[in-house]
Amino acid sequence: MKRVISYLNRFFFEEVSATGFGLMRAAWAFTVLFYMLGSATDVVRYYSEGGILPQDLGYLVFRSEYRFTLLQYITDPTAVVALWSVFMVCLVCMMIGMWPRLMTIICVLLLFSFHERNLQPLGGGDTVLRIIGFILMIAPEVSAFSLARLEHQWNHWKKTGKYLAPLKTHIWPYRILLWQILIIYVTSAWDKLQGVMWMGGTVVEAGFHHTHFVRWSKDIMDGWVWFSPYACFYTLMFEFGWLLMLVPRETWHVLPLWIRRHSIKRWLIAGSLGFHWGIFAFMDVGSFPLAMSTAFLGLLLDQDWAAYKKTLNKRWKGRIIILYDGACGLCRRSIFMLQLMDVLNRIKPVDFRDGILRSKHAPDLSESDLDRAMHIKTPQGKFYKGFDAFRKLSWHMPSLKLLTPLLYLPGVAPVGRMIYAKIAVSRNKCAHGACKI
Repeated sequence: MKRVISYLNRFFFEEVSATGFGLMRAAWAFTVLFYMLGSATDVVRYYSEGGILPQDLGYLVFRSEYRFTLLQYITDPTAVVALWSVFMVCLVCMMIGMWPRLMTIICVLLLFSFHERNLQPLGGGDTVLRIIGFILMIAPEVSAFSLARLEHQWNHWKKTGKYLAPLKTHIWPYRILLWQILIIYVTSAWDKLQGVMWMGGTVVEAGFHHTHFVRWSKDIMDGWVWFSPYACFYTLMFEFGWLLMLVPRETWHVLPLWIRRHSIKRWLIAGSLGFHWGIFAFMDVGSFPLAMSTAFLGLLLDQDWAAYKKTLNKRWKGRIIILYDGACGLCRRSIFMLQLMDVLNRIKPVDFRDGILRSKHAPDLSESDLDRAMHIKTPQGKFYKGFDAFRKLSWHMPSLKLLTPLLYLPGVAPVGRMIYAKIAVSRNKCAHGACKI
């Protein structure tokens, strides 16, 4: 009995990384915000008493049971617009992590309210977003990657010089999310088998010529119809493939080595992303690709993040030394943020005010040279300083990768060096030669 209880305790309450659910919270808020803003001009038309669906005609569309919506009581067009505006503000707060728990609950309830007020504009992606939102609302921890967490990190780092332990959560919300994804894919695959077009390999070809969904001209879509049988077979295989998540890991030894040495879950996620964004490239299917991509973030656990780091660091050796001024408040705050963004563990901050450390890592640079600008030293022994050092670092920070190409545009470097030099000169113009933290 003790073994059974211990197994059940691990199955539901094992502590795992909260990173996935934190990212899923931010991605969910972004996706909902993006698509709700798309209906900004239709708020009164879709959701108020002055629109196309007044309450008196609601019985034609509304669910007859299990229906919740604040818009059953808030019907005036002006009040509905005001509530929609509050919803948009709350989504921004949820995305950046300002009061993450409260904002998550409010945003999920408001999403249900607007969706249930008018089901006609909704699609499969909207249903997925409601499912994800409900799981986020009841999950025990959603504050990873939030301003609230950043504030706690900063306060702890100021006092101790160390970061908080990685945020953990119980595994049961992950299992609920995984089960929902299994239901979505397996029931979808089973439903496809009930007809003849999927098995006949013609459904993708038909979809490519559906004028409501296609993104490109008929000539372009005609050029891709040869792909239809292969796409149909691939879709059925990967959707039923999610049943492999029900197979105990202890039995995986029967699978080929090239499969079992990797995570089956990561293979399935990669295949699913290829499917959804492949559809997105050819057809406008609403929020479904973004909604499913959001759900996959919640499926990433500690071992998945470790595999991600290992893959990206496969050819990387050594660490980048950052020589910073430990007596400068601005410099210390910058190092705090850089270390938070260093998810690949590629940087090593060194306070050049420490003579021993300076002699070890930069014996040829004087303290006065280092005081003029931040310097970095690559594993190959090459030095960069100021703006050029930041630009070099951006290659190794996944959160800054989108910014990196902009830093190499013509004219950006001279302006960047000028701005950096001005900040560097002004940084110590505070009491006692150092800014307060």
